[in-house]
Amino acid sequence: MQELRFDGQVALVTGVSTFGLGLAYARRLAARGCRVVVNDLGRDWTGGTHAPATDEAVALLAAEGATAVGVTGDVVTEAERIVEAAVAAFGRLDVVVNNAGAGGDFDTQVDVHLRGAHRISEAAWPHLVASGAGRILNISSNGSYGAPAMPGYAAAKGAILSLTRTQAILGRPAGLRANAILPAAWTRSTAGIEQPGFGAFIEAHFPPEAVAAFAAYLLHADTPLSGEAFAVGGGLVSRVVQAETPGAYADAHVPEAWPALIDQVLAPEEPDQVLVARSLWAQLDAFVGRMGPQARADWAAVKVSPDVTGKAGAR
Repeated sequence: MQELRFDGQVALVTGVSTFGLGLAYARRLAARGCRVVVNDLGRDWTGGTHAPATDEAVALLAAEGATAVGVTGDVVTEAERIVEAAVAAFGRLDVVVNNAGAGGDFDTQVDVHLRGAHRISEAAWPHLVASGAGRILNISSNGSYGAPAMPGYAAAKGAILSLTRTQAILGRPAGLRANAILPAAWTRSTAGIEQPGFGAFIEAHFPPEAVAAFAAYLLHADTPLSGEAFAVGGGLVSRVVQAETPGAYADAHVPEAWPALIDQVLAPEEPDQVLVARSLWAQLDAFVGRMGPQARADWAAVKVSPDVTGKAGAR
């Protein structure tokens, strides 16, 4: 199998610190010959701030032989400056990974996760078009299935899927491709989830490197996919789609027509193949259910409540 290389290309990865997915994306691309520009601002998952990790991330990458520079800045208010700095550093821009994230209130989460992804992409767009095969990877989340503790996060990550599909449509005439992933990985955000046993489970079965490997595949110039979304983690990848049932038709346009038809509306065409996940926990439960026996056994030991997984017989 021919190695997938990024020689001569430049990638901008936002939300890169010294641990987690942002750094894993940058490392994977750099290891395949890509020059990388990493960005951080210093927001955390409690809604607070800390010193940006830009310089430390660049030092880690450089120690591994990468050609990397850092740009500290806010993806919402300083998107143009961040992109301009990336282009100034290496003369071009081929890849954008919209990974920046933060906790906080509803507006902050929507700003960073959604507006930030849009504004970085918008600023980078002419450079990606000029490259002839620009690629955007937007980071969504299984939180888009419903995240009870973080409605802003859920709303933003759900909107990322629609943003990605739209970017793919707009980019098609110029050869620009956009995709999204819903990663499951050991990161600062997942480490902070207060479910007994959850952190150890994620750390054991969902290394960031597994997500970064598939991300690099999507970002490669020879990968034709665009407008797609994938749940990714632990070596498993599944396609995420927005689906409809065959539905039902009512001749009479009155509310009384629907009690007799609603079961038909809700019935999937192929019930054994359709998953309707009602929360991020339910999606993760189904996802792990298709993994190996050790992962399934360890997940069962976590004993997440059926109130959030919806799984019959869960303890």
